[in-house]
Amino acid sequence: MSEVIKVRLRPVKELWYDDISSKAGYSCITDEVDKVEVHKDFKNFVIKGTLPKLTLRMEYNANLVGEYDKKRKSMTYIVQSIFEDIPKDIDKQRVYLNQIVAPRYVDAIYKEYPNQDVITLIMNDQLDISKVKGVGNKIISRIKNKVEQNVEYREAMEFLGQFDIKPKFIINLVKHYKSSKLVVQKVKECPYNLLTVRGIGFKKADDVAMKMKYPRDSKERIVAAIEYIVEENEKDGHTYIKQDKLIEEAYQLLGISHSLISEQIFETENIGVFGDAVAIKRTYFAEKYVAGILKDMVNHSAELNFNVEKFIEKQEKENSIKLTDQQKQFFYNIKKYNVNLLVGFAGCGKSALQKLVISLLEELKMTYLLLAPTGKASRVLSEYTKRKAMTVHKAVLMGQIDNSEDEDDKNYFKDDFIIVDEASMVDVKLASQLLNRVDPERTRLLFIGDSFQIPSVQCGLFLHDCIESKAIPTTMLDIVFRQKEGGILDVMTKIRLKEKFISNNEWGIKEYGDNCIVAAVPQEKMEGGYKYFYNEMLKQYKPEDIMVLSPQKKGNLGTFAINQSLQDIVNPSEGNKEEVSHGKDPEFIYRENDYVMNILNSYGIMNEREQEIDIVNGETGYIRKIDKENREVLLDLDYDKVPLEFKQLKQLLHAWCITLHKSQGSGSKCVIMVVDKAHKFQLNANLIYTGGTRSKDMLIIISQAETLNYAMKKNANLQRNTFLLDMLTDNGVNNEQ
Repeated sequence: MSEVIKVRLRPVKELWYDDISSKAGYSCITDEVDKVEVHKDFKNFVIKGTLPKLTLRMEYNANLVGEYDKKRKSMTYIVQSIFEDIPKDIDKQRVYLNQIVAPRYVDAIYKEYPNQDVITLIMNDQLDISKVKGVGNKIISRIKNKVEQNVEYREAMEFLGQFDIKPKFIINLVKHYKSSKLVVQKVKECPYNLLTVRGIGFKKADDVAMKMKYPRDSKERIVAAIEYIVEENEKDGHTYIKQDKLIEEAYQLLGISHSLISEQIFETENIGVFGDAVAIKRTYFAEKYVAGILKDMVNHSAELNFNVEKFIEKQEKENSIKLTDQQKQFFYNIKKYNVNLLVGFAGCGKSALQKLVISLLEELKMTYLLLAPTGKASRVLSEYTKRKAMTVHKAVLMGQIDNSEDEDDKNYFKDDFIIVDEASMVDVKLASQLLNRVDPERTRLLFIGDSFQIPSVQCGLFLHDCIESKAIPTTMLDIVFRQKEGGILDVMTKIRLKEKFISNNEWGIKEYGDNCIVAAVPQEKMEGGYKYFYNEMLKQYKPEDIMVLSPQKKGNLGTFAINQSLQDIVNPSEGNKEEVSHGKDPEFIYRENDYVMNILNSYGIMNEREQEIDIVNGETGYIRKIDKENREVLLDLDYDKVPLEFKQLKQLLHAWCITLHKSQGSGSKCVIMVVDKAHKFQLNANLIYTGGTRSKDMLIIISQAETLNYAMKKNANLQRNTFLLDMLTDNGVNNEQ
């Protein structure tokens, strides 16, 4: 390793900074010019690496390693660690605090605490913010976090910085081990202890281990690799991997003998071997729990006290409808069983039956809970039922907070009936968490879903396995209403049934009914095509009522590029409009009045009034204000306003265009689907169907006819390795080896 140079420096210009990766570069100056090589023309030198955000003109202590930069024709310095000294002098403290928060906050603090060691007061929680006008917990927390990063985390930062580990992960490690010194000790003992915090993967930990000359055949390395492979397998939707496949993949990854690997499979604490299948124990027992509870609910069903015929007759008369035999049978199942599945395709009447179930529950004076897997899906559910709905995640968390003194009862939902919509999106772990809050002797369950939609992003095939097992009472709806009118429902039904509706050699705009357009255009006209139709739809709809969909994020027809184009149409840059950028490759520019989506569940986040609220994955809103002085944006949701720090911008994406996968469970008045031949290998009939059925009023598909027909021939891969189907049919492996 090259010589480490210790130098005091001052950054004078930020050359680049990526908020997501923390990769950065700064031009710096120093008084210790004998320690570094300064550029002969610019009279400065460049530092780069994985860094916290540096304050310009502030002095830092840095450990650097030099390398020659051919482009600059001078030395560039890689940062191994960098820190500010915490000043003890009162005047220097004031300057230091001015670099962390706006000067008006510093002035307000010193007005109440003149000539005092304010930093010590803050760190010891001895500063009374009720006396300081305009300064709240957020400002104090920002100061504390900055000081802690420079004091508490210094030893860990200096040691791990040489391995290019992001500061935020080092901070999480210190929080986990409660001591910077202990972090260093633990990593020196075993580099795979880095895996105790989320965000540091096996490959990074293994890179550190190899640099530390850790044994290639160590038990810790093999175990970490096994867990990594099984976890990656789950990301592909599977809940287990075959033992021989695991051993071969570990061999390819580690380069050691098969026998050493196979020995450790049985010694891995978090991994279980079930027959010839290897799984994360938590996942296996989640599937086992789901199967057990569902079968128990079916076997101990108690009939509801109502007359099905009279209820149906009343609803048909009041709503001027006529139920099919399939729909009537559904209510006999609701009466008889504690758990039911309602499965139907687009246009088969699932939503109508859901409203009738709610009418029944209210008539029987039964309490109920409406749930959906995502924030978008729960809002759609609320809109068409005119009742309150929430996400499954939020309901599960609420279920954990209960004041009951009865240990056997305190975590159960108190509702008589739970309806879970968009059940195809429910993964097996989420199903397990939900069922863990359900009292099988009190609460009835109804799962509603479309079996042709794409499966859950997370592992398992919950809905599919429940249907295939035939162990859960299921009502299948397959009669499509209004299909004869043509339009969206007709096209989506044809896609589902693989019935060709456009010839491969067709070009131009073709209308289907009065609410569906297919624009068959060559690849070079795709970009102009979506812009044309978007501008046309803006004449009829608000921007938030138009949902543009693409199968992928990257590329000139991916969501990132499309959002950039739509931003220029809907919310162009203007003189007095603030904007902020973050990220690199791609770089995102956020402007005031941008339409954005939150992509991270954030529970207990502070709103504008400093009250705790929850923001769930899929929530959409507008950036109403960008405050560069305090480095935060104001996110305006339908129901509240939430300040977010600039570093939290990574949990926002522009929402004019989203991926087809992300659209599942949502709905929009107008949908424009961009499906190009460049996306061919990602496409399948289920994905097109899922995107198209998001539309309420108007659907526009921009593609090539050949590309659409290619996609229609393929189904989404439902060949996931799962235990649940066999467990529901009593054919599963129930014992760990």
